[in-house]
Amino acid sequence: MILGKSRFFAIRIGRLKKLETEVNSAKEKVETVLGNLKSANDSLEDSKKTLIAQLEEVSTNNSQDLKNKIKSEIIDVKRMECQKVLKTLSEEMSSSAKKKAQAILDRANSRYAPEFAWPKNTNLVENTDRSKIQLITDHGTSVLEELSEIAGIEITAISSPKEGDKPIAMKVAGGFGIHREAARRTLEELVMKGQGDWGNAGRIYKNNALKLDEQAKTLGKKAVNELRLEGIHPEIQYLIGALNWRTSYRQNQWYHTVEVAVLAGLIASEIGVDPDFAKRCGLLHDIGKAIDYRIEGSHAVISGDYADRYGEKKIICDTVMSHHADLLVETPLAYTLIAADTLSGARPGARINLEEGYQIRLSAIAEVVKSFQGINDFAIMNGGREVHISVNYRKVDEKQAQNLAGKVARKIEEDVAYPGQIKVLVSRSFENVTVA
Repeated sequence: MILGKSRFFAIRIGRLKKLETEVNSAKEKVETVLGNLKSANDSLEDSKKTLIAQLEEVSTNNSQDLKNKIKSEIIDVKRMECQKVLKTLSEEMSSSAKKKAQAILDRANSRYAPEFAWPKNTNLVENTDRSKIQLITDHGTSVLEELSEIAGIEITAISSPKEGDKPIAMKVAGGFGIHREAARRTLEELVMKGQGDWGNAGRIYKNNALKLDEQAKTLGKKAVNELRLEGIHPEIQYLIGALNWRTSYRQNQWYHTVEVAVLAGLIASEIGVDPDFAKRCGLLHDIGKAIDYRIEGSHAVISGDYADRYGEKKIICDTVMSHHADLLVETPLAYTLIAADTLSGARPGARINLEEGYQIRLSAIAEVVKSFQGINDFAIMNGGREVHISVNYRKVDEKQAQNLAGKVARKIEEDVAYPGQIKVLVSRSFENVTVA
């Protein structure tokens, strides 16, 4: 038994030794092959370097430079391909966006159906009996001065050559809309009743002003209720109502404000913006027009400042300031307000801009710009709302160019009669060209 197992193990040991010998032999062969492979790789690398050196010598170019050149060419080709793809995608997106935007505006317009007739405000005091107008203009100078002072407005007589230059009406201008209308109504009453009531001008004006104040508050509440908004401060509501006696291009601003709010809400619902926020911005966007006669600056900025003063959220205030680009806000809410404001102003019959007055205004702006030295060229754009000026860099240095915009703007304010606001942009540049 033991003898048999000894033979079995002896045989197995012999086989293992034989396998070990074969493995060692195979290892030696592998090492030999690896050595030959390394030698061949070294030889190949040497040959490659020699070949590259010979090619560089023949071509007079460095291999690294050639690599960079080829790499640059490949990148340029791929960049050009990418630019073509991007341009195609951009054109497709632009076309699609325009179509979608037009569809949204069409749907908003179709959903909007106003049920009011635009009222026509007047700032004239007239009477069928022209002698009554002449009586107060000739003998009621103290009454007119008193009324002008307490109302903060200007009263001027209008005459006609056909009537022998006799006064045919009186024009009331400037100041707060409610005060102006109260003065106009007071004048109408004084003209109608005659000289016996001229001493009551102050009392009559005060009564008219109080009535109009109440009407303004009522109109402000009406606008808020129609739009179903909450938390609008009473002072803001009063300013909204006061817009009923303010016009822009003869468009009643209370109706315009309510219309913009409604349109903004409709557009917002189409594009996924909060309709209440949009309506709120529309309702507040022009409140500055009610008081811009006594506060310097853009009505959009004034509106935003007053909205902030009376507790409106920052996004509302910033959006209101942005609707005439006084503050750059690129959000869907801002574009919604701009679109609604444009729709209301551009609607047929909404605004009147007489061609003669428009041309006179453009000519007056051009004369103001030409009065300054060092101007190469200028362009009056956006319907007279922007003036782009290019100056001669030799005649106008950088510091002078910075001050020029303010000087031009101030002179336009002094010499030109215009509604709204005018933006003045001044650019100064020079080119250095050398021909080889």
